Amino acid sequence: MMDEPPDRTALVTAAMRALLDDDVRPSGDPDAVGAARVVCDLAGRVAGLALMREVFGRLGVRSRLLVDVGAAMTPGDVVAEVGGPLAAIEAATPTALRLLEASSAIASGVREPDADDPLELFAASLRLSGQDPVGHDGPSFRLEM
Repeated sequence: MMDEPPDRTALVTAAMRALLDDDVRPSGDPDAVGAARVVCDLAGRVAGLALMREVFGRLGVRSRLLVDVGAAMTPGDVVAEVGGPLAAIEAATPTALRLLEASSAIASGVREPDADDPLELFAASLRLSGQDPVGHDGPSFRLEM
């Protein structure tokens, strides 16, 4: 049974903590805008979409999710599209993808959740009963401009 998705406060708190820990600061031309896609490189179950979206959003990047949380991903699948200031997209990407990959590794059964973290517990609830781990460190994603 899937746990309830984390509330907005948990998402904002986790996103802000990650951005501060990573010392994320956009640099470059503030007027340059563009778009990119988040693409799956290694297969697995996707989780952490709302957290990824929150990280991008905190820096003014718009996002459109193209898959549902818990979906099985294969290499080449597009997870989301992002758009906005290129400096913000480039600055937020490492943090957003790190969190997406960590949550997806939990949902894919290759990493156990922290029992005190509601975001990780939600990701664990997305695992299929009897699911075999994906056979690597978990799904990985890249930004494609």
